[in-house]
Amino acid sequence: MEQAELVALFFRRRWPNGFVCPSCGHGAYYTISTRQLPLYECRLCGHQTSVTAGTVMAKTRTPLAKWAAAIELLASTNGVNAKQLADLIGVKHKTAWLMLRKFRQAIGEVEDAFKLQGTVHTGLHFLAPNYIFIFLPHRHYRCERVVSISASVGRDGKPTALKLGYVPRDRLVRGFKEPTAYGKERILEEHVDPSADKHWLNSDRMHHSPLRDCLLEARGWMNRLFNGVGTKYLQSYLNEFCFRWNAGASGASLRDSWYGLTICPEQKISG
Repeated sequence: MEQAELVALFFRRRWPNGFVCPSCGHGAYYTISTRQLPLYECRLCGHQTSVTAGTVMAKTRTPLAKWAAAIELLASTNGVNAKQLADLIGVKHKTAWLMLRKFRQAIGEVEDAFKLQGTVHTGLHFLAPNYIFIFLPHRHYRCERVVSISASVGRDGKPTALKLGYVPRDRLVRGFKEPTAYGKERILEEHVDPSADKHWLNSDRMHHSPLRDCLLEARGWMNRLFNGVGTKYLQSYLNEFCFRWNAGASGASLRDSWYGLTICPEQKISG
């Protein structure tokens, strides 16, 4: 795809209903085409912007062609790690890692804003410590890998929308994979709409629930692609799994969903 076509593609993604100045909201603009990425200057306030300014693609030297190639790859596969992305689209490993981090931070924003509705089942289960290789259903265990599983369910009890969340130690009864009253309140507040019909599943019910299968699926996905995930980035990978799972369950275009991430606001990347 030629550069002009790429610019037009990302322009439509950012402003599907026509240009809107990010500073004042005005719709009329001048195009300044003296650089690789055109600038769009608001005719009312003079603010200048581009298809990448203020988005996850801002302040990087990565060409639009590489961003588009990454999106097409992420949307057409079950996921890639940084090494695979670097090899497949022809960028350095550090660049691929940064691109994936930016995408996952944007996914985090999307997932945080999404709340489960209808009949919602929630419970806890956990993954092996340090790195995720083994699924252990015991009640007594180290707290570091406890994960909450929340899902909107149909009449048959099968999940129709999913949220997975790492549960920090201060939300658990010491030495158990059971939430404190505060922990349960925070989990429901973060994942479930206040109007939902909420049902908390104890460990026995969780063991036979379809929710447990969702966590097993997430664990297998993380192990196959990333060979295990440490606590620091666990939530971002859980978010990506849910982002993919929910798009599939709702019938949404995964390609459109990934392109939609490119207009999310720029965030500071932590190590």
